[in-house]
Amino acid sequence: MKKISVLLMAVMILAATAVHAQSDVAKATKEKAKKEVTKAEAKKDEAATKAKVASDKLKKDGTLDKRYKENKEAADAKVKAADTKVKKEATKVEAKKDEATKKAVVAGDKLKKDGTPDKRFKENKDAAAKHLKKDGTPDMRYKENKEAAKK
Repeated sequence: MKKISVLLMAVMILAATAVHAQSDVAKATKEKAKKEVTKAEAKKDEAATKAKVASDKLKKDGTLDKRYKENKEAADAKVKAADTKVKKEATKVEAKKDEATKKAVVAGDKLKKDGTPDKRFKENKDAAAKHLKKDGTPDMRYKENKEAAKK
């Protein structure tokens, strides 16, 4: 009986010290976790304020809600910027087409209604570059286009 009581006392002492040691670790980890949570909340709040600065009215997916005036204006500004970019590209393409028609006029007066050279005639077949890229400009990988560009 004496051995059992000594054994029980030893187990109780070990258990008491083990609980105390774990509680310090647990407190430290809880404090670290709280700090991490507060940092995460701060970052979340920062992101939310940035979103509010950009626009207070967003849909769940994060896009602008166009039912509100300020969002409509912001979206219109984006559309206008895109339109100007498209217009600039369109003028570049038209300028290239104008150059091609001028070359065709020099080559011969035989043009189609849309202004492109009529390839049924010999002078139009010879004058045009044979190898063109998709945008209509001569492909400079070919010798005849390089020679024509040098002239």
